[in-house]
Amino acid sequence: MLRNLFRSYWDLPRMIHMLIMLEFTLSLIHVAFILVLNIFLRKQGFSDPEIASFNSLRFIGALIFAFPLGIYIRGKKLKPFFLLAAIIVPITSALIIESVHNETIPLIKLSFLLWGVGMMLMRVCSLPFIIRNTTRDNSTEALSLSASTWSLATIFSGIIISGLDWINYYSFGSWIIYFNERNILWIITILGISAIIFALRITEKAPDNIQKDSTVFSLYKQYDWKVIIKALSPLIMISIGAGLTIPFVNLFFNSVFHLSASEFSILGSITAFLVFTFSLLVPSIRKKYGYWFTIVIVQAISICCLIVMALMELYVNYSFALIIALIAYIFRQPLMHMAHPASNELLMNYVGKRNQELISALSSSLWSASWFVSAKVFEWLRLLDFQYYQIFLITAGLYIIGNILFALLIREYEINKKVSSAKSFPLTDEITMD
Repeated sequence: MLRNLFRSYWDLPRMIHMLIMLEFTLSLIHVAFILVLNIFLRKQGFSDPEIASFNSLRFIGALIFAFPLGIYIRGKKLKPFFLLAAIIVPITSALIIESVHNETIPLIKLSFLLWGVGMMLMRVCSLPFIIRNTTRDNSTEALSLSASTWSLATIFSGIIISGLDWINYYSFGSWIIYFNERNILWIITILGISAIIFALRITEKAPDNIQKDSTVFSLYKQYDWKVIIKALSPLIMISIGAGLTIPFVNLFFNSVFHLSASEFSILGSITAFLVFTFSLLVPSIRKKYGYWFTIVIVQAISICCLIVMALMELYVNYSFALIIALIAYIFRQPLMHMAHPASNELLMNYVGKRNQELISALSSSLWSASWFVSAKVFEWLRLLDFQYYQIFLITAGLYIIGNILFALLIREYEINKKVSSAKSFPLTDEITMD
């Protein structure tokens, strides 16, 4: 069974493997910044509201450019956009590190903004690229492998961060380098530059020529907007909720349980290993149990874990609180991520071929918009002295609404699929009767 599982991933087209490596190397940088940057900012003297304000800026660029990019890339090669992302992300990462170190606030804001644009280029283009270059037989494997790059990058980033923190410093003669947050981020940023190599090695066939009306009004005719809006509705709820929690989980464990950046990185590595394992199992689980189990049931269990983790803040003075919070966090993230490949495949199948580039762009744009709003809401709630558990319970409520909307979407998709299949039966019956 395991042999067949790994072979299904090994047999994916070479260009998909190059994309996966590109995503992995850029995710190394992204994950390292999530694990370490907030704590680096706090040590430089920035408050929680200021940190939330900086984080919100990385979603602005994606929000502005994702939608027009989704329209523009329809029928165009995507390699140039991958190459641009591979250049922008390391450069802006370096700018963030130095601007935070020097406390140059205008440059911090500009760097966060441009960094978000670079990551957006990769995200918007990767999903349509996978769909273009796979078939119905192997698209789930490609999407699952793409989703697993985040967890694999978390494992490697966590190991690197924890290892360097344990080493503490390196001396070469009179020259000493201390492995503090700033230098750790520099090391991983340098490793992430290798993304350019994989971007250059991506090859792609010429996309289908699509005739497009150049007027703005043609957008209404070119896409199925009712279908697109229905498809995006659960993502809006999920992404707003995620934006209130995911960027600030490290602050939660640091403030409530006093976990250091190194300790949280180890926790992230353990969690990421489970995410990676669960993601690889998604194709076989989805094919055996369907979208209902892989998305709705799995996310429901994940929401329960989030609620348990949040409530442990109320019992912080008890020894069991940290252990339960850690267990809940370790299982919450893999379960939530496990639903992503299946939900992406569901949405791409639900909206149809002509809407796929746009749904990818809009989902990225809405995700960025939601996270921007969420970062601002988090900033506002912290100023009002809301506790972390209260904010995380709001996330749980939004997740529940999103999960219900996913259930309704799956139900409609399955009904439509049955109706489409039924329409082909009369012809078969007629032939049989003759």
